[in-house]
Amino acid sequence: MDRLRHFAFLITGLALVGLLATACDSGTQEPAAPASSDDTAAPQAAGDTSGRTADEIPDERLSTLPEGAVGEIPDNFPDDVAIYPGSVPAQGKGAEVEGAPISALQLMSLDPPDTVYEFYVDKLENEGWTIEDREGFAERRAITATKGNCKASVLAAPTADGGTDIFLITECSA
Repeated sequence: MDRLRHFAFLITGLALVGLLATACDSGTQEPAAPASSDDTAAPQAAGDTSGRTADEIPDERLSTLPEGAVGEIPDNFPDDVAIYPGSVPAQGKGAEVEGAPISALQLMSLDPPDTVYEFYVDKLENEGWTIEDREGFAERRAITATKGNCKASVLAAPTADGGTDIFLITECSA
């Protein structure tokens, strides 16, 4: 039953990312290009061997974002959930549901899903999160972790260019 609940949380969060992104705009403007941040250096813990940077994310990947998608990390995104080094925020949204903060964030990386997955396993454990569930399905890797009254889910999905779309969903109970 717990696995079903974790999977339902992940699916609900991913649906929230999509709904929030499409609801953000009337459809009259072009999507904002994700901005690269100075603190997105090459992964250290993950052992990036690609030598590529976030600035090299193909335009095709950027053009698939929903209209109005804003490449920002939500203000309420937990400090102890790492932003993958070298990634570009594609879209993010934070909200409060019944007094509890929830955030959804999509990042784009040029590293393969297995590298991203291992990075998040290490980082979450090092930040005191308990890994509750690890899943792999159709070349995607997912993690569900808890810490105190918070839950975080990470989904690393492969892209056609060999990179990864990273979906992070966090929720803390009030």
